Amino acid sequence: MASIEVTKDFPLSAGDVWSWIGDTGGVAAWIPAIDASRMDGDVRHVVFTDGAPARERIVAFDEEARTYSYEYIDGPLPLEHYRSTISVTAVGDDTCSVHWSAKFGAESATVETELATAIEGIYAAALDELATKAVPA
Repeated sequence: MASIEVTKDFPLSAGDVWSWIGDTGGVAAWIPAIDASRMDGDVRHVVFTDGAPARERIVAFDEEARTYSYEYIDGPLPLEHYRSTISVTAVGDDTCSVHWSAKFGAESATVETELATAIEGIYAAALDELATKAVPA
């Protein structure tokens, strides 16, 4: 099993950042790798920038704790047992930290390593994009 973790601090309240992250169907607004996203019950449907669709199931959502977890159902990536959690934690009145982690398997250790590098890059780019969109200029 591979695991990745990406953390980014924001000069905003946890509530402000959660208003973006907690919108589980609106991830296309801040994840550059995703062109479209929507929810259908507890299933998130996304379309990647290359046009490939994927589905993820929201398996835990805690508004008060500002965290949720999701699992990969199907799509273009050869992931096995993928589970990811994203959370927003207040650091101060107007500062917070976002922590995004995932654990998953793949057909081989080589593929796991390649996927871990790619997914970590997607997470980091997404949090950078969120900072650009959410933080006032």
